[in-house]
Amino acid sequence: MVQMSQTSWQDFSLADVKEILTFAPLNLAIGANPVLHYTLPKELVAGEKIKYTIVAGFKIISWTGIIGAVTGNKLMVRLEKGPFRGFTATHWFEAEGGFTACCDEFTFQGFTDISESEFKDLIDKTHVIYALRSRKAAQEIELAVEAKKQTQSFESLDSSATAG
Repeated sequence: MVQMSQTSWQDFSLADVKEILTFAPLNLAIGANPVLHYTLPKELVAGEKIKYTIVAGFKIISWTGIIGAVTGNKLMVRLEKGPFRGFTATHWFEAEGGFTACCDEFTFQGFTDISESEFKDLIDKTHVIYALRSRKAAQEIELAVEAKKQTQSFESLDSSATAG
């Protein structure tokens, strides 16, 4: 079994953090150390899926978890599909003054394509990144695309209503 935990403080409100984490990062700066990021579903309810990715140089490990329970701002997650026999995670978010504390705990069990000792070495160097500014950029692009679609839809409806 391999475990990892991390707490980070973000200079965004609790509501903003939870909303921005529903967008995948637009881009990531990859350095010498591996990074783990996850993307929350739009609704934080039991049964929804969370996508996880570890990027270590050119190696990418991806998997999906299912939210098993939600208590306030705390999510308990279990493995849906991935390169492990078992995976659990707990994510919780707390407002602290003008910041939001993001706390994550991960447990990995039974690896299919990497030895446990190799994976433990990888995890020991890995940091969870939130990349909120990069995700915010992705959010802004998605909102702009949706606005454009709405405008085109209304223009199309308007022109069809006046045709004939």
